[in-house]
Amino acid sequence: MDVLDDIWTPDIDLAICGTAVGPCAFDRGHHYAQRGNGFWRLLHESGMTPELLTPADESRLPGLGIGLVDVVRRLSPPDPFDVDPFVRTLREAGPAWIAFNGRVGADAVARTLGEPRPALGRQRWSIAGAQVFVLPSSSGANQRKDHGGRPDRLSWWAELADLVAADRAAV
Repeated sequence: MDVLDDIWTPDIDLAICGTAVGPCAFDRGHHYAQRGNGFWRLLHESGMTPELLTPADESRLPGLGIGLVDVVRRLSPPDPFDVDPFVRTLREAGPAWIAFNGRVGADAVARTLGEPRPALGRQRWSIAGAQVFVLPSSSGANQRKDHGGRPDRLSWWAELADLVAADRAAV
């Protein structure tokens, strides 16, 4: 069941992948719309967007080379995950980078593809020809004091922004 449309255009630079749309985002009709979710702030403070966007601005992301794709297309992710439709979408979108917003979706996809459980950061495996990066979740529920050996989430998001920018500059 499609709960919110994925947002992308062909050949985006980066597809940011959530596990599934949450009930608040579904009710509001926009990705990452729950109060307390740091997604839009992290996206901006990392340098991926020139200004702080809101969930209502999500349609502007493809113009910035960014897409939003969910691993599963329902409110409550099943177990096991059906990853095939997700991979097909990524093949169509053709991003250079795929970033998982949190480890839940990344773990499920890695397991399905026969890859080891991913740590945060750049991975040694790819999906549909795209490099893979795992970010700490932007969820407001993610209040850890240690994010993969770093004191904050932003440093991971900024590292990804630098990698994507370097690839853009090399083209």
